Amino acid sequence: MKKISKTYQEKENEVILKKITDIAFLAAENLKMHLVDVEYLQDGGYWYVRVYVEYLDRDISLEDCALLSGKIEDDIDKIIDKNFFLEVSSPGLERPLKKLEDFIRFQGEKIKVSLKHKVNEVKSYEGKIISCDEENLILDIGKEQVTIEIGEIKRANLIFDFNDV
Repeated sequence: MKKISKTYQEKENEVILKKITDIAFLAAENLKMHLVDVEYLQDGGYWYVRVYVEYLDRDISLEDCALLSGKIEDDIDKIIDKNFFLEVSSPGLERPLKKLEDFIRFQGEKIKVSLKHKVNEVKSYEGKIISCDEENLILDIGKEQVTIEIGEIKRANLIFDFNDV
């Protein structure tokens, strides 16, 4: 399959996302928050900057999100030359898992993983994290375990089970 090179706009958006991430990371760190994810995207006719943060030892409040928003808004406004909406929030109950530390932290939890390529003829799995290291994620998918190379993970997130509440 032939790979299509990125357009100028896609490359520019990646540069902007990196700058936004750097700004949000420093501000969150100063407030003792953990940066989970940053998105810079167009949805319909509008541009959005979405910053997801949490505390590792307690719940994050609306006031905490507003505080971070106020700290980063002016700096982000300086690097984006179009109108955008800034949203700062918690990652939610079905938060994304982005870093190795996330997979390790949520060992034993149920997740959904979408893959870049099929593993055992399947492109997505749901199961409990048994273990994870720099090379592999091992999931208990019920009757068996599946080993997934970390580099094959396209997207992963927690699955909140209302029956466990």
